[in-house]
Amino acid sequence: MGLINALNIANTGLRTVQSGLNTVANNVAQADVRGYKRQDLAPETLGLTSGVRANIVRASNRFVENQVRIETGRAAQTAVNDTYLSRVDALFGVPGESGSFDSLLNTFNSSLEQLATSPDDYVTRQQVVGAADGLAKGLNRLSDEVQNLRQQAEDEIATTVSDINDSLQRLQNINSRVAGASSNDPARPELLNERDRQLARLADAMEIRVTTHDNGTISISSKSGNSLLEGTAAQLDFDQHGNIDAGSLYNTDDSKRGVGTVTLVTANGYNLDLINHGLLDTGRLGALINMRDNVLVETQTQLDELAAGLSRALSDREVVGQPVTAGAANGYSVDLGGLQQGNTVSLSYTENGTAKKITFVRVDDPSLLPLPDSHTATAGDRVIGVDFSAGFAAAAGAVNAILAPAINAIATADGLAFVDDGAANTTTIDSVTSTQTVTGLQSGSPALPMFVDGQGVQSAFSGAMEGVDSKIGFAGRISVNRALEENNELLVRYGSSPETLIGDPTRPLALLDRLNKTDAEFSPRTGLGSSASPYRGAVTDFARLVISDQTGKAASAAEANASQKIVVGSLEQRLSSETGVEIDEELSKLIGLQNSYAANARIMQAVDEMMQQLMRI
Repeated sequence: MGLINALNIANTGLRTVQSGLNTVANNVAQADVRGYKRQDLAPETLGLTSGVRANIVRASNRFVENQVRIETGRAAQTAVNDTYLSRVDALFGVPGESGSFDSLLNTFNSSLEQLATSPDDYVTRQQVVGAADGLAKGLNRLSDEVQNLRQQAEDEIATTVSDINDSLQRLQNINSRVAGASSNDPARPELLNERDRQLARLADAMEIRVTTHDNGTISISSKSGNSLLEGTAAQLDFDQHGNIDAGSLYNTDDSKRGVGTVTLVTANGYNLDLINHGLLDTGRLGALINMRDNVLVETQTQLDELAAGLSRALSDREVVGQPVTAGAANGYSVDLGGLQQGNTVSLSYTENGTAKKITFVRVDDPSLLPLPDSHTATAGDRVIGVDFSAGFAAAAGAVNAILAPAINAIATADGLAFVDDGAANTTTIDSVTSTQTVTGLQSGSPALPMFVDGQGVQSAFSGAMEGVDSKIGFAGRISVNRALEENNELLVRYGSSPETLIGDPTRPLALLDRLNKTDAEFSPRTGLGSSASPYRGAVTDFARLVISDQTGKAASAAEANASQKIVVGSLEQRLSSETGVEIDEELSKLIGLQNSYAANARIMQAVDEMMQQLMRI
């Protein structure tokens, strides 16, 4: 080996050592940067007489990195659930504490108990009106705040979509630079670190699949397999909505949709509605969509069901059918003079030995028909919507068109009679009852429309569906009947001819009993109970179940989030142990590099001395 070759070898060695020193310095400087992956010097021999070349490699573990991305997305999902559900739980307040919804309910209940004891006391009656107003406003506030949370979720979806698009564009640019950089380009490791940061940001928003190609570039697809980055980045579009309320719901029909949807726009111009196809159910984005369209909608449904139950528990009365015959047919006649839109008639009968039940619902808008059986909470009943706007005869005709000859409806002066098939003897009418909303304050019935729909123009709540389903958002509109605020004696005087005595406890006792002892069935759309076994109980029991359900959801979400943080932390620790920076190891490398530097410098010194000797000859 000649002196020139030896000098060249030493020179390349010194340059390689310098690259190693720079690498160690960079590692030490970024040791505390989360997600930073260690860079190592892997010298490459160029030949026996050509020396070495610096080759910087970046520590990695693709399997663990992929697991971290998956669990990071799940952690973002549990974090969203924890954040929103803890806020909902806080809205209800701590049971027993002043201002909590539980306290508002208890205060109203206690005021009715006092009224039953002292119906003739003005202050006691006024306290009932005040407690009822506090309870109604509590429901208003809860409803408003739930919709505010849905609006916040909508806004966060818009931000998250923007972040996804930004990361995809950055990753496209990084791909271009990585493809054009050689494997020993000193800028390459930092490009890959930046790529990891953008992939982590993307994985936080949605679950992704990453494929690495031979040239170092990557392709990205969604969990469902839709391409997000394949050379050119795809883009997500979100038509953000404002002023979201209880009626602003997701619908596959864009003309009925009241919230935004996320559309994937690929590089070739193909559009795909990801929400419509159920393709966004993971990561921060999936959690926000689920919160906006399902979790918080269910919370609103609970509030609306509670408000409806509270109103109708106090204002509805049951009208029991009376036995009637029509030739050989037998059945029951029921007075439907007070039947309001949304009110029901329940028919129980036996057909060929099998017990059956039909619920007729007054629906005067033909466009709403037919009604699904799920319209009522009653398990196993058949629901039939009937238009009563043209009178009882027309209503009877509509019923007979569906049920005759097994069941026959006959118009009467004040309602309908339902009779069996007579001589055929295949059906037997067991009972007919009607639930009707009392609209008057002195109708002669203890029932009282204390809570009404609307804070401007008020109307008794009957569950009508004409125009818009009145139950949707009712918690935000429920208010105390203004007539009671103007004359609180109506809390007691339920009859006008003769007028009920002011000391009569009949109505207060009836209201108290309806609130705490009269059972009703509540819609399984609340998430409480099921279609096969809906929750049945007093409205106060249902209210406490709602509070308990929200507290339980918040606790479960907090626990799931804490557990997921542990999973992510464990994986990140494992990845860091394999790819992170250990200061002691870097110092050891530094000592080795110093020794290498000294060795190469000594070679250069020896060559120099030899050259000097040769020059003297």
